[in-house]
Amino acid sequence: MKIWEVHASLGHGPIRTTPDGDADVGGLLLSEKAYLLVMRALRPQELTALVAAEGPAGAADRLLVQFAGFDADGTGRTLTLGRTRLGEPILRRNDEVPLAEAGRWSP
Repeated sequence: MKIWEVHASLGHGPIRTTPDGDADVGGLLLSEKAYLLVMRALRPQELTALVAAEGPAGAADRLLVQFAGFDADGTGRTLTLGRTRLGEPILRRNDEVPLAEAGRWSP
């Protein structure tokens, strides 16, 4: 069970798991690592309220700005905007390999 599924079961808002295994918070997609990074700064109900107030795109922009200079775990990790395998926008942690690059091999 993913941590956001626990948050959803506790009634913290519209949080679910996508078919790819990422978090969907009211339409805002986050990778597992991005979700955990965001949870270091926000509570689940704060994240769902942000998405409800600003929409998925507005919440993504706000989180990208908030985490641009943020050093949540002392390693300089931030959020970046990427794409799922279906082309939908998703927030990822900056040290994650983009899905499109994960399967590529170059000589």
